[in-house]
Amino acid sequence: MSRIRNALLATYNFFAGDAIILVAVLLAFVVAGLLVGVAHAPNLLAALVLIVLLVVGLLVTLGREAMGRPRTR
Repeated sequence: MSRIRNALLATYNFFAGDAIILVAVLLAFVVAGLLVGVAHAPNLLAALVLIVLLVVGLLVTLGREAMGRPRTR
């Protein structure tokens, strides 16, 4: 069982070392896919939503990292 867990953990760390980034990417693709497939939105709108959600996920991760580490001089 530990080999399976280690393989899953290695795969997770390879694709997204941070859970916030992983969730943001999955959410971005799902929302963009729903916009195009269900709502028949223009591709440009779906692309903009995808980019905005990805950037928000990165900013949240960077903000969490910046607040979690004290500044050293």
